[in-house]
Amino acid sequence: PAGHTQLTANDALYGGADRSGTFVAAIERGSDTGTIWAATGTGRVFVSKNGDAAAGSVTWTRIDTLATNDPNRFVSSIYVDPADANHAWISYSGYNANTPTTPGHVFEVRYNPGAGTATWTNLDGGTGPMGDLPTTDLVRDDVTGDLYASTDFGVMMLPGGNASGSWVSAGEGLPNVEVAGLTIVPGARKLYAATHGRSAWVLTLP
Repeated sequence: PAGHTQLTANDALYGGADRSGTFVAAIERGSDTGTIWAATGTGRVFVSKNGDAAAGSVTWTRIDTLATNDPNRFVSSIYVDPADANHAWISYSGYNANTPTTPGHVFEVRYNPGAGTATWTNLDGGTGPMGDLPTTDLVRDDVTGDLYASTDFGVMMLPGGNASGSWVSAGEGLPNVEVAGLTIVPGARKLYAATHGRSAWVLTLP
């Protein structure tokens, strides 16, 4: 709300001390001019629908409190659907063992600003893209709907982003190494993966 824009603060309008502290860890613009998604290192998630307004007029709605299954862990990335600014995929770092009642590393999130609701669908398939390992980044191939998640041991893919599907290794040849960042170039049909100390790699998409 206006006057309460410290997204990490111990602020009653943002849930008081619940998941307060740390810093803003991820931020992405929607496909329209006004929507912005943001998240913090403790798992708070916010959406602004007037991000194109003057700075003092921008307001945020906290949406992680609208769910019961989202982890209170570090949000490593947000990918916003280019066809629907209220639809996004969110990845989490950390381990399920640290939040046993709210497991998960990859979620599909649908926000309904009119109704003031949000649904969070766990896409881990039970244990996560590669077991109980932190997910470091997440991108979507908007042509096929495939999701790509990077972890400490490579890159996994969920065909069609289907919640009932299974994560598989994305291609061959990539070392078992931490992949810190993923970028898709849609026109070139290329997925680039930046690793920790093992160079950058490219995968040609179908």
